[in-house]
Amino acid sequence: MAQAGVKEEEVFRQGADAPGLRDAVFAVATRASDHLITAQQMLGNLRAGQDVGHAFEHEGEEGHQYEVVAPDARGDTPLDEVNRAFGVFLPAVATRLWLDKLESVDFDIFKPELLRSDWKLPWKAYMAFNRKSL
Repeated sequence: MAQAGVKEEEVFRQGADAPGLRDAVFAVATRASDHLITAQQMLGNLRAGQDVGHAFEHEGEEGHQYEVVAPDARGDTPLDEVNRAFGVFLPAVATRLWLDKLESVDFDIFKPELLRSDWKLPWKAYMAFNRKSL
């Protein structure tokens, strides 16, 4: 919010009309969407039998060391591990639906439509879990 010049007091006083608020919401929503797209690409790479294809954000910085993980005793591939623990990715389904709804209201965080639950969520979550895709 600081990058967009948004001040808390202006948000409290002016609500959705606070200067820079939509820009700040847009920036955060875009970043969240980028993370979801990256996760989809990483899953796609695993399904194609390739490396994940994404470097860690802080790789190479002091205090951040990442070791190559050997396969576990079962001999599971990274894709097997992802499929077994796919439930942890399911919140991404609700996040994607909400980000799409936020975009449809032009990033106005105060719109009442954003408070309503999406009737498609149970179906989309079920399909994502069965297909193991986001």
